[in-house]
Amino acid sequence: TIVDAGTESKSLYLILKGSVSIILREDDEREIVVAYLNPGDFFGEMGLFEKNPQRTAEVRTRDVCEIAEISYDNFHELSKQYPDLSYAVFAQLVRRLKNTTRKVTDLAFIDVSGRIARCLIDLSAQPEAMILPNGRQIRITRQEIGRIVGCSREMVGSVLKTLEDQGMIQTDGKAILIFDASLEENTFSEDEYDDED
Repeated sequence: TIVDAGTESKSLYLILKGSVSIILREDDEREIVVAYLNPGDFFGEMGLFEKNPQRTAEVRTRDVCEIAEISYDNFHELSKQYPDLSYAVFAQLVRRLKNTTRKVTDLAFIDVSGRIARCLIDLSAQPEAMILPNGRQIRITRQEIGRIVGCSREMVGSVLKTLEDQGMIQTDGKAILIFDASLEENTFSEDEYDDED
């Protein structure tokens, strides 16, 4: 764990190597994976805009990481000299807000099967996904998928079996092969959230 929720927030972090999970924990110890961050991504940026900030989420490494840390005071000084630094943070905040909005929309309008399919598509676009001739392979536990989409491990297992029976994926323990295009084409359309006239 790099950052614990509820601790004082004094620094901004930049991932140079590796990947981390951003996690929210409920009072009953349930966890939700909000996002995976990769090289070039920042975290801890919310404290740049608050007085006496506290960390709102836990940050855990997913693999071996190399992470740079800069205090908020130093960042503010540097951003006066290099305004592009602030722009880079704002650009990431906008991208994450879009992703959060999409997740909220998914929770409201897409059933669990659709959310799990969407999760697999998103994970297959992560840097660590293995590119194979017939698709992309990811390694993840059922429990972790459940933390991302907000459902039980058993539900994830049931949906994965259905997707495999439909020929969209192939599972082997933690390894999940998402066949090229088949999952996305059969689950979503581009105008999924368009309002009807």
